Amino acid sequence: MRLTFPSDSVVVVAGVPGAGKTTLIRRAVDPGAVRVVDTDDRRDGRPRPLLYAGHYVRIAAAVAGRRPAVIHSRGTHALLRRAIAVLAALRGRPAHLVLLDAERGEAEAGQRARGRTIAPAEMDRQLARWRRLLADRPDGEGWASVVVLDREQAASTQAIEFAAEPARGPRTAAATM
Repeated sequence: MRLTFPSDSVVVVAGVPGAGKTTLIRRAVDPGAVRVVDTDDRRDGRPRPLLYAGHYVRIAAAVAGRRPAVIHSRGTHALLRRAIAVLAALRGRPAHLVLLDAERGEAEAGQRARGRTIAPAEMDRQLARWRRLLADRPDGEGWASVVVLDREQAASTQAIEFAAEPARGPRTAAATM
């Protein structure tokens, strides 16, 4: 499967910790053609508040830029999720949301495989927010498209790519098998 977006798009890849966001981005996105913002790029021992503050600054810079952007996010913090959509709209760019839906066991296995786990109580909070996000459907938040992929679909996604020209008219993502 390939996910294709207009060339002026901002794409947010969201999911709970261990859902496969970084794995999908590293496998399916050409970092030479796209601005990629991933928290893994800055894990250098900095205290968490500084890590996230820097991540938010890089998100804002990517949205303000001209290149297509792919942003790694849990997506469970509604304020940040909506802020990305609003910033993109202010820049005249379509924002697309790709939700990676993983069961708890799959996500925890993903965390263990990467050697980075979160506390069970934090995972409970993240999963509760994730379930609310899926139940409420963020379609009304200003996203040009919302795509939900399970782990199998994410694993079969060969590319997240961008069309040569910005879209005219309705802006949606196209998924091809």
